[in-house]
Amino acid sequence: MKCWKRTGNTCRIFSREAERMKKKYVLGVDGGGTKTHCALFDTEGNKIDLISWGTTNHENLRDGFIGLKRELESMTSLILEKNGVSNEQIRNAVFGLAGVDTKTQQAVISNIISEIGFKKHHVCNDAYLGIKAGSKKGYGICAVNGTGCSVTGISPSGRCIQIGGLGELTGDKGGGSYLGATVIGTIYNSLFKDGKQTLMKDLLFDELKITSRYEFIDTIMQKLSSGEIRISDLNRIAFAAANMGDEKAIEILTEMGKDIASMINGAIRELEPDFEDSIDVVLAGSIHVKGENPTATETIKHCVRERNKNRAINFVVLEKPPVAGAVIWALSEERGCPDMYEKVLAQF
Repeated sequence: MKCWKRTGNTCRIFSREAERMKKKYVLGVDGGGTKTHCALFDTEGNKIDLISWGTTNHENLRDGFIGLKRELESMTSLILEKNGVSNEQIRNAVFGLAGVDTKTQQAVISNIISEIGFKKHHVCNDAYLGIKAGSKKGYGICAVNGTGCSVTGISPSGRCIQIGGLGELTGDKGGGSYLGATVIGTIYNSLFKDGKQTLMKDLLFDELKITSRYEFIDTIMQKLSSGEIRISDLNRIAFAAANMGDEKAIEILTEMGKDIASMINGAIRELEPDFEDSIDVVLAGSIHVKGENPTATETIKHCVRERNKNRAINFVVLEKPPVAGAVIWALSEERGCPDMYEKVLAQF
């Protein structure tokens, strides 16, 4: 009592500090090809902070996994120090990262995250987060169509599958980079290979102020190498031309839709024994969410429903950030029950 009377304020400060240190948290990370979201929540499902970062895809960093460790360590240190939280207070962390496409990559990145200081964590491809954020069930299929493209599935029993995600190696016809390259190739064919004429040429020439077809490739290469444009940015040319009725643009979007539908159908087939009569299919990523022409999305819906006539396919366009799925997943594992879905989503 003597200590309390003499240094009461100090004791109360120590008491509050001790209480703060007892609090436990979860961390959710959604790392894409261009940007990353990192969210800190307490274990009662209350949002503490959300920050944005650059790419955390090791394939997009010049120094690969070394760069990934640097970016993840800097990002997580920022959000924790900003909120007075230590690594030891993180009870669970889910890192959904683009570039986690093989078991070897998953193992390497998991080791990196352990070295940073997060002992209890889960590493997966970022497409899995869409399932957790888009389906209250916590299982189903997610097709991510952003900078790149991949499809993931989680069955009711917890089995997981990823289809695609490695671009040309897995024959993916999706993602902003694929669409941008296809736009350039299609225009080139129309100019020099006797290909069908396309409005995409006029739209791109106007945007980049190209006056001669002989300047086309030089201008593209110069602007790409200088960073003035990214090849993924050119996907919007396909959507704009499709809205104007351009046959080649509509053909490109239709082919993309068919390929993504085949990936979704492949994931359903792999997990089929576990699935019920109704399957949630979440469409995520900027191409799905922000695409200004419905051709690809409508093609996906038609092809998947035709292939799965014995099931009800519930399509969900993910409007909440996928990082919410990482938080929901981490809380579900920490609490042992999926009871935070609506509470977490309401805070994004």
